[in-house]
Amino acid sequence: MITRFTRLITIGIIAMAACTDQEMNVKENESSKVNTDVANARTATPDYNPFNKTTGAPIEENKAQQWIDNYKTANPGCERNYLIKSGAIKTIIQNKKSVGISLFYGVDSYRKIHILPIGIDEKGKQIQSKYISTQRGDIPWKTAQQWISNYTGTTRSHFFGLNTFSRLWENGVTDISISFARDDNNNAQLLLSSKTAAGANGKVAAKKDYEDASAACPPACPK
Repeated sequence: MITRFTRLITIGIIAMAACTDQEMNVKENESSKVNTDVANARTATPDYNPFNKTTGAPIEENKAQQWIDNYKTANPGCERNYLIKSGAIKTIIQNKKSVGISLFYGVDSYRKIHILPIGIDEKGKQIQSKYISTQRGDIPWKTAQQWISNYTGTTRSHFFGLNTFSRLWENGVTDISISFARDDNNNAQLLLSSKTAAGANGKVAAKKDYEDASAACPPACPK
């Protein structure tokens, strides 16, 4: 006999699993896995190397909000935003070998999803560091790699070049907010934003800027 308590536990497990992967509740569009028209055009060129400081581009705010809403609709009750401290980003981009940051999806031992920032060099190789920053604190490199391997979604990571972070920090260095999103082709997206300065009169907040056009893995997978 199935008790009410058993049913509640089962529902809880299903809900938690559904939030583990960005793509678990949405059918993947097999014909368009690269995340934007800009990125698609670039990666279509055989000799193009996506691992450079120019990868990434601003996205119009209304379009960004539409994509965020797409994710919310498909994944009710799941994680919608993730925060990475400015200090962690600065440490990565100040490394002379770094041309940008790959944001890897990871899943911890409690099946909670994380976004793990790892520096990437011009050859597309991960720049190893002792610790990797998470929303809940730093974890060892080995643990981060295990969390990345735990993730089962189709899209594994999103690479943003250094210019992306320069634009986000035009008004000052702040923590980076990552919004889970789904584009018009149903592809997984991560949209980056930062706190912006208040308007000139000190009362009206400045327009929120989002960054998109990352190089998604696949096909642009760091080594």
